[in-house]
Amino acid sequence: YCFRGQRYGKGNTTWLQSQLNAKIVSLALFLLINTQTHIIYKLMYNSEINKMIMTSMKSGDKEKSAVYRLLKSEFLKFTTAKNAKPLDDAAEIQIIRKMVKERQESEKIYLANNRQDLADSEKAEYSILETLLPQAPSNDDIDAFIKSSYPDGIEQKQMGAVIKEVKEKWSSADGKVVSDLVRSHITK
Repeated sequence: YCFRGQRYGKGNTTWLQSQLNAKIVSLALFLLINTQTHIIYKLMYNSEINKMIMTSMKSGDKEKSAVYRLLKSEFLKFTTAKNAKPLDDAAEIQIIRKMVKERQESEKIYLANNRQDLADSEKAEYSILETLLPQAPSNDDIDAFIKSSYPDGIEQKQMGAVIKEVKEKWSSADGKVVSDLVRSHITK
């Protein structure tokens, strides 16, 4: 057996140094493997979500902290799902947009059933989530971009490429709005 402070194996390595070297090697392998499989990310909101929760709790804003916890939960579901894609800025925006859309639909249902208290709660939640979304371009901006890029109009078979081009320029643009605007420029 080898005790601490005694020489270990060949050379001048002590037991403690060998354990430290093994930890460093295992940590380096862990980081290398996880970086390649996209487990470690540089994220927009996912890295900041705990700070956002803490500041809202310290300020006493229970609604914000509850919404941020739900958002953290959705991010975690996305990253741990089977065949999960990496959680990048676009995925975060998509998750937040989905949560906003769900709450808007719930608000409409609650208003249809005369539940103003629940509708107000849903409205407060999606208004908090909307503050996290980047500013979407106006319809006029998208329309002007399409007109300047395609002054002769768009053919039906070009529609997908044009939508992709607009989404590359403004990733925060709503897909349905972009699709409708592109469809309005199709020449027959």
